[in-house]
Amino acid sequence: MRPQLLSIAVVLSLSIPAAASAQPRMPHKDANAVGGEVGVFIPRADGWSTGPELDGFVEHYLTARDSLRVGVGWQNPKLESNSDDRMRQIRLGAEIVHNWEGGAVHPFVGAGLGAFFLQERLNGTNIHPSTTQLGGTLLGGVEYFTSKTFAVKGEARYNIVSKSGGFDPSGLSLTIGVKSYF
Repeated sequence: MRPQLLSIAVVLSLSIPAAASAQPRMPHKDANAVGGEVGVFIPRADGWSTGPELDGFVEHYLTARDSLRVGVGWQNPKLESNSDDRMRQIRLGAEIVHNWEGGAVHPFVGAGLGAFFLQERLNGTNIHPSTTQLGGTLLGGVEYFTSKTFAVKGEARYNIVSKSGGFDPSGLSLTIGVKSYF
């Protein structure tokens, strides 16, 4: 009886790597991914300086090379003359992203639209009414796969947003992050 159990255990342990290698290469059609990024936002507006940025997203692959990404981002640039005066920006957007196969390295480009919720803040308190603006996004970057289902990524994204009063919320985001495929 024991030799049979040992045989079964050996067969199962040898089949696990085969099952793992049978999984399709990522990304593939109908694959999904989630990710997060941190970075800096460099506003286009004169008189405003760089601020922090945080982003999160969910991505669905329509083909192995093209995906639909839905994400949310938070930016918080500050006024150069008063570092307590900030313009909080929250972006809800969707982009079409195209990537190229390059082994462990996948460069990508994309474009999309989003809603930008803008709120001027002074010493952590909201001032003036918040506004919502429509905007577009152009992006590019590279993913480096550290395993079949995990990648480290760098991205540059330019947001083109309608002016809100005297403030131009357009600007460049430079981020690094991680992405997990499933």
